[in-house]
Amino acid sequence: MIWRLCFTVVLTVCSSFVAVIPLWAQGYVDTGDRIDGIAVISELEVDALAAGRYQFYFQAGWRSTGEKIHVPILVLKGLGKGKKLLLTAAVHGDELNGIQVIHSLFNQLDEHEISGALIGVPGVNQPGLHANNRHFVGTSGGGHMVDPNRLFPGAMTGGGAASLYVGTIWDKVLRDNADIAVDLHTQSRGAAYPLFVFADFANATAQQMAYALMPDMIKNDPGQAGTLETAYISNGIPAVTFELGAAGVWQKDMIARAELGIQNVMRIHGILDGVVTKPLKTPFVGSNYTNIYSVEGGLSHILVDLQAQVSKGDHIATIVDPLGREVRRYYAPHDGQVLSVATDPRREAGAMLVRILQ
Repeated sequence: MIWRLCFTVVLTVCSSFVAVIPLWAQGYVDTGDRIDGIAVISELEVDALAAGRYQFYFQAGWRSTGEKIHVPILVLKGLGKGKKLLLTAAVHGDELNGIQVIHSLFNQLDEHEISGALIGVPGVNQPGLHANNRHFVGTSGGGHMVDPNRLFPGAMTGGGAASLYVGTIWDKVLRDNADIAVDLHTQSRGAAYPLFVFADFANATAQQMAYALMPDMIKNDPGQAGTLETAYISNGIPAVTFELGAAGVWQKDMIARAELGIQNVMRIHGILDGVVTKPLKTPFVGSNYTNIYSVEGGLSHILVDLQAQVSKGDHIATIVDPLGREVRRYYAPHDGQVLSVATDPRREAGAMLVRILQ
């Protein structure tokens, strides 16, 4: 973090021009810009904030036409000292359930109910949200689309609009304002997950968080370079990826269950008072999954439901041609539980039909 100052330095350049240089207030750098009365900031330090509720827009970059890109940030700083839980949503721009989870949690809680802080970023990938696309959608050089959740921690200098965008958010907001973190996602468009967690069980706190979230299924996963979860873990910050159903929709049941799970995490870590909720069932835990892909393009009939137990050789899907004639049947390659299914019947060659966790 840069040096904090509690005032704004006014530099008189000449008698007819005064430039105001925005510097640190208590806990953030104010750019001086406002959006509907909300301060636009360029850096955040939650530890330095006074107790209370805050709303900001973070200036994360610029579009190719010169407009600034603003990322919404919510902060609830408790009256007592404690850990900081940071929640992110829409790292993929069409994955929406997590946005409502963050909004709902902040609408329910106030600073008198928590110790430490709850920080929410309900819309990390603003270019993707605007384009209704999971990718960071750029326009320079004829246009490009990049998966931002393969770029963390990003870069602060050099080429690549998406990498610079990710690096700016990571360096100025995410990295230093979390003691624990939950990154909220959904399955990609055209497919669905149950309530599902990726967690690296090599990190004991991440494993504890995975169970506290009360999902249907958990993958004990060592992480993947470039994901936000792995960037946190690599920086000594316990984190998990929390998958909530399907893309492009509000799913009330998923949202409500996710809120309860996050409140559990807050209680376990002393951020929120109350009794930890016990799950109604033990989640299915696996360490490997297999995707069953369509060989030919066509219309799919998925014959298994999410969380269904399958045995090796079970008939799980069929592809038909435009006339409804059967093209191929697909069978489970091993025993396990159904983690994901295609919800859009239209499948190109190489598209996922079913994902099975074992």
